Amino acid sequence: PEDEVVGSDITHLGAMLEATRGVDAIVHLALGRRERGGHRLLVADQARLTFEVDMKGAYHLFEAARINRIPTVVYASTNHVTGMNEKEGLLSHPDAPIRPDSIYGAGKAFGEALGRYYADQHGLRVFCLRIANFNGLDEPGRYYEPGYSRWLSPRDLAQLTWRCIEAEALNWGIFYGVSRGAEKKWDLSNARELLGYAPE
Repeated sequence: PEDEVVGSDITHLGAMLEATRGVDAIVHLALGRRERGGHRLLVADQARLTFEVDMKGAYHLFEAARINRIPTVVYASTNHVTGMNEKEGLLSHPDAPIRPDSIYGAGKAFGEALGRYYADQHGLRVFCLRIANFNGLDEPGRYYEPGYSRWLSPRDLAQLTWRCIEAEALNWGIFYGVSRGAEKKWDLSNARELLGYAPE
C-alpha cells in the first residue's frame, strides 16, 4: 500500500522522467507485447514494436536516468542477442560478438549498446541481463535435456537483479539470466565471479 505506482507508456519521455524522479535505481523490464488474442504478431508488426516500443523506450529510460541523476540501471535484454549461436549449438559468452536471431534480438542489442554509451559517457552503472525464458512461475513450462534448460525462475531473476544493484565496484556488465541447468547454452561464469550469482 505504501508503494507509489505510475502507470504509463515507456515511450513517453515525460512520464518516464516523472516515474524515475527520486529513485535510487531503475530496473527495466518493459516489453512490447508480441501476442494478441493468443496469436503471435506478424514479423512486420513485431519489428514495428521493436522500433517503436523497445528501442525508443530504452532510450527514454536511460535518458531519464541521466537527467534525474539515477546512478544504476538494470536493463532487461534477451538471450536472442546471441540467438544464432544457440541455433548452431554454440555456447554463448557475454563478451562474444552479438549474433541476433531476430529483429527483436537486434533491438535489444541496440539497448545494450545504448547502455554502454550511458555508462561510458554519463557515468551510469548499467547492467544488461540477457534473460532466457521467464514464465513468472516457480517451475519451467517445458523441460529440456541436461545442460540445455532455458528457464529463469522468479527467485533467480530477483537474485540477479539485486546482485547487480549491490555490486557497487562494477559500472558495467552483461550477464545471462537463466537458472541452473543451462551451462551448455550460456556461460554464467562472469555472473558467478563478479556478482556472486548462485542460480537455484
